[in-house]
Amino acid sequence: MKRILMTAEEAVTASESGVSSESIDAFLNTLEKMELSEIIKKYGESVLWALVTVIVGAILVHWALKIIMRYVEKSNLAPGATKFLHGIVAFLLYFIVILTAASVLGIPVTSVLAVFSVFTLAFSLAIKDIIALFASGITILFSKPFNAGDFVEIPEEGVSGFVSQVGLIHTHLFTADNKEIIIPNSIVAGDTLINYSKIGLRRLDAVYSIGYGEDFEKAKRIIREAVDSEPLVEKEKDIFIMVTAMGQSSIDIVCKVYVKWDSYETLRCRLNEKIKLAFDANKIEIPYNQIDVHMK
Repeated sequence: MKRILMTAEEAVTASESGVSSESIDAFLNTLEKMELSEIIKKYGESVLWALVTVIVGAILVHWALKIIMRYVEKSNLAPGATKFLHGIVAFLLYFIVILTAASVLGIPVTSVLAVFSVFTLAFSLAIKDIIALFASGITILFSKPFNAGDFVEIPEEGVSGFVSQVGLIHTHLFTADNKEIIIPNSIVAGDTLINYSKIGLRRLDAVYSIGYGEDFEKAKRIIREAVDSEPLVEKEKDIFIMVTAMGQSSIDIVCKVYVKWDSYETLRCRLNEKIKLAFDANKIEIPYNQIDVHMK
C-alpha cells in the first residue's frame, strides 16, 4: 500500500525541491539583478496599490469581525470558545488580505500557499501531542459539559474540585482544601466526568443502624424529626425513610433526602450529629463490633 503521510523531514525536503520553491527563488533572483530605480519604476505602482489593499483590507476585516462576533456572542458559547473563534476568523481574514496584497505586487501567490501548506504539515507533525490537547480543549469549550464555578469530579483520576478556568490546553480545578489541580484537556474530554452543580440538587443517602432489640418504628420517627428540623433539607422533594436491610447484627434504616449541591457535606454531618444525640437520649442502641473473651 502506498504511504500517504510524510514525516516532518520529508515534508521540508519536498518543499525545498518542489516547483513552488523554484518559482519563489526565480522571482527573488529577478529582483536582485534589477537596479533600485528599475524596481521603483516597475513595481512602484504595484507597491502603492498593495499598501492601499492592506489598509482597506484591515478596515474591512475590523468591521467583519465586529459583525461576526456579535452573532457568536449571542450563541452563549464559553468565553474561551469565543476568543478562539475570534482568533481563527481574524487570522483567516488577515491572511486573505496579505495574499491579495502579494498578488497585487506580482508575487506568485500559489507558490507561497504551497510552501506554507508544506511547512504547516511539518510543524503539525512535530507538535501533534499539543494539537491533540488543543482539539480536546476546543471540544470542551463548545460542548460545555461544565462552566467556571461548577464542582466536578473525574473518578478515574481520583480528583474533584471547583472549575476555575477552562483553557485550550488545560482545565484548572480548586479542591475543597484549597489546592489547584491542572488537568490536561485530553483527560477531561476522554474520561467519565461527574458534574455535581449542573442540576443544582443532590440526593443524600444515609444509613443508620440499630440493634435487633430496638423499636425500629421509633427509630424512624426520630430520624424523621431530625430531617424535619433541618433547614438544609429540600422539603418539597420526596423524603424516604425505610428499613433497607437486616444485617447480621443490625437493622439498617435508610434516609434519602435532597439538598443543594454545595450544602451536601454540611447536611450529612449535621444529620449524623442530631440522630446520634437523639438515639442516645432515647436509649436506642447503635450496634458495633465487639469481642467477648472467656478465660478458664
